[in-house]
Amino acid sequence: MEQPLEIAAERAMPSGSDGDAAAGEDRLSLLPDDVLVLILLRLGAAAAAGRTSVLSRRWRRVWALLTELRFPASPPPHLVASALAAHEAEAALRYLLVEAEDGAPESAAAWLPAAVRRLSGSLVFKNLAPARNFNDEAEEEEETSKGGVFELPCCERATSVSLDLGCLDLAVPPAGAFARLTELSQRRVRFHGSFELGDAVSSRRCPCLQKLNVFHARGLDSIAIHSESLLQVDLRHLHELRQLTIVAPALEGLQLINCFAHSRPVANISTPQLVFLMSCGRSHMIRARSSLAIWDNFNG
Repeated sequence: MEQPLEIAAERAMPSGSDGDAAAGEDRLSLLPDDVLVLILLRLGAAAAAGRTSVLSRRWRRVWALLTELRFPASPPPHLVASALAAHEAEAALRYLLVEAEDGAPESAAAWLPAAVRRLSGSLVFKNLAPARNFNDEAEEEEETSKGGVFELPCCERATSVSLDLGCLDLAVPPAGAFARLTELSQRRVRFHGSFELGDAVSSRRCPCLQKLNVFHARGLDSIAIHSESLLQVDLRHLHELRQLTIVAPALEGLQLINCFAHSRPVANISTPQLVFLMSCGRSHMIRARSSLAIWDNFNG
């Protein structure tokens, strides 16, 4: 990106016999919009980019052309909502990052609807909650009573969603599609109520999904995935999981790490294209064929 930025800057400079001819001019403001956008992207935070609007009339609207907005270090929710509302509709938002310091679901509700309307790329939300023992049932009950439910609306144009909820509950609408979603990552999540992960990532609701990661999740004792598009599945630290069914004709890679903590769980996996399988954390018996059956050897 260095070379295009320098070339564009040179072309935008006023012509003259020497470098002093334009002394006193605001040469930076003479740069084209696309170059100014690249400069603001390097600031790394939407708030910092927004503050450049006070420099001059020329800069007042430039930050709203950004295709990437980052809100690190737990900004006030109303600030995120205001920025998304001011973002120009013609500038497709390809990337949105929001971090929250031990955030409550109500905070995300202030900006998520606007994000869904603007986003046509990647959504990353990180709840920077202190590390907790996610496997301690007493601690889980205490945190559940204090926490709430993070409600993720259907992001019809999002291509990637990454959620680190810091042990908050997750809920998605019972109907609706993530029509363009290719990658879904969920960490430190509690699945709320009658939520079924398999239904949410099925071909009916995620017809383009290729990569699924679920790490350190609670509330999942059974997963049944039927997907025509999935290529990779990575499941880690799903200690409540008892039954896993995957029917994915295109699946090439599957990782099961520290799942099936209870006795006598079973997994039925039909993946004729599977070329990579990793299962560790417990002893398993695996029969390798186009359809795999995995049984836990808990009792030897």
